[in-house]
Amino acid sequence: MRSVWLRRTGRFGLAATIAALLAGASTAQDDLDDILGGFDEEDPDFEIRAPTADDAPATPTWWDLSGSFEISGSVNFLHHRSATGTNYVGLQRLRNRLNLQLDLELGDDWQARIEGWGFYDSAYAINGRHHYTRAVLSDYELDAEVGEAWVHGKLHKALDVKLGRQIVIWGRSESLRVLDVLNPLDNREPGRVDIEDLRRPLGMLRLDAYQWLWNGEWNLSVIAIPELRFDRNPVVGSDFSPLRMSFPKDEPEDFKDTEAAAALTAIFSGWDFSLHGAWFWNDLPRFHFDPSKPTPGRLVYDRLWMVGAGGNYTKGSWLFKGEIAYLDGFGFDGTNDKSRVDLLVGFEYYGLTNVTMSVEGTNRHLFDYEKALLSSPYFVQQNSQEIALRYTQSFFNDKLDVTALAVLIGWDGGNGSIVRLSADYELRDALAIGAGILVYQNGDLPPLDTWGRNDRLIFNLKWSF
Repeated sequence: MRSVWLRRTGRFGLAATIAALLAGASTAQDDLDDILGGFDEEDPDFEIRAPTADDAPATPTWWDLSGSFEISGSVNFLHHRSATGTNYVGLQRLRNRLNLQLDLELGDDWQARIEGWGFYDSAYAINGRHHYTRAVLSDYELDAEVGEAWVHGKLHKALDVKLGRQIVIWGRSESLRVLDVLNPLDNREPGRVDIEDLRRPLGMLRLDAYQWLWNGEWNLSVIAIPELRFDRNPVVGSDFSPLRMSFPKDEPEDFKDTEAAAALTAIFSGWDFSLHGAWFWNDLPRFHFDPSKPTPGRLVYDRLWMVGAGGNYTKGSWLFKGEIAYLDGFGFDGTNDKSRVDLLVGFEYYGLTNVTMSVEGTNRHLFDYEKALLSSPYFVQQNSQEIALRYTQSFFNDKLDVTALAVLIGWDGGNGSIVRLSADYELRDALAIGAGILVYQNGDLPPLDTWGRNDRLIFNLKWSF
């Protein structure tokens, strides 16, 4: 298994090396106007006329409607089946997605936004809908949702309020999560896009107080989250789900289950730090056996609380980052609730023209660990690691972006890995195409122990307006 992983990550390293050798610098020469001549001659086309309505400056509007239409696809090139027997070779995604966003300027430092999206995936009709489970068709064939929808304004010159569905980003990592615990993720096709495109907005009330102290900008943010939404994970019948049957979920939904959070952030020249606290529900459910229920096997969500801190420091072409969080309330059948410390360290390097490189790693340490947990349905380890390696380079005046990303589970990838190589090219203003490959390496623990043949080619065409 490790030799296969080494061959695959070797190909990833070779691709990144070739991309680096292709880097080049582009130069542009500005045209200068001749300001010394032309004053002695009369322009024969010059005429004096009265101003018209076309000469008036454009009147700014109080609203702006934007959006995009995207066609995206996946072609699985290795023969494999889901746990329920569906054949997942060939075209498995041909999604047509429309995104709309309306921004409003309400005056007196008040703004509003509402966005939404919907998609239809024709691959299921092409392949035959009868081959797929009802859960897969419900989640992957047709879907629509209201995204961010909020009103934002000033209650005071140093106090803002934001009410509605929104996204709050606490983490500093592009690929891994430690402090970034508030918004759930859409994980239905793992590894295809970055975290920034996976977060699901939540309805919340947020107050931000600002102050400038000791040559720095300070921000205190207090958040109440009454809308409870959770991760969207692969469903039974998907080739990313190892399950043959689904289990009922006990989801918290009462107003008394509201989540709460607060953060204090300070930004100085060249560095920043933040302190965080949250009382929230774990977005990933766990299996719970309750013999008193008609269906004893159930999925439940743990109520957690977290305190943590993070920071960035820049030095020349280097950006160093770190996060640490203490979490308590992880439940396990037959034992006490557990606590855990998550640590993230990483850096980014910008010293090469048009190139960005980053390395990030996390270690999650579970306290009061009992070896029996390893053989339980949770497959929990006392120490678990994740490593993210990213290389991005731009070509042709930023028209072509090439990205190589590898996420390893375990220091050596022994619990699995995901590698994505992709390129996006801007054909013209507002029109771009992209293509790439996703490679999954089997791991020793679920769910990556069943993903080894889920490799696929990916492509997309996006028109923005």
